[in-house]
Amino acid sequence: MNVAIIGGIGSGKSEVLKVAREMGLVCLSADEINAELLRSPEYVEKIAAQFPECVVCGVVDKPRLAALVFSDKESRLALNAIAHPEIAKKIAECDADPLVVELPLVLESGMKDMFDEIILVTAPRRERLKRLQGRGLALPRAKAIMRSQLPTFVLRRIATRTVENTGTVEELREAARNLLRILCE
Repeated sequence: MNVAIIGGIGSGKSEVLKVAREMGLVCLSADEINAELLRSPEYVEKIAAQFPECVVCGVVDKPRLAALVFSDKESRLALNAIAHPEIAKKIAECDADPLVVELPLVLESGMKDMFDEIILVTAPRRERLKRLQGRGLALPRAKAIMRSQLPTFVLRRIATRTVENTGTVEELREAARNLLRILCE
């Protein structure tokens, strides 16, 4: 059983993944996989070939790359074409059952069919912006990232389950625990 956790930035996906880890489930995160890949010289070379201005002395300038890809759709698609196959390979290499994966771009990455269940975590836009600002993200940048992501109504079409994150963190955690128990135990 492969379970994807999807949703827009600031929706609560990471908290749901944290609950899954606390339950002892094997978990992966696309962001964590990407961070690992950024330590690979071969991966960095691919990024440097496409975005030479974003790689200095063999190290990706993540803020510069993020500013570029969240403001330019073609750049975002080019980066995704590099990252998504590598992330998919890492997920496929994990033979855990069940496996829970935080994968915000499940549809854009073409990985939808790798999953038996897709949990969409949603939250009101205002709440998401507030959370992102609490993480130190400037409001214009937070809005740019949100604009670059698929809208919730599109994600609802592919989700098999939805967790509405409209209450407290503990309410989200309880809803996540209950759903993950049903799906994975």
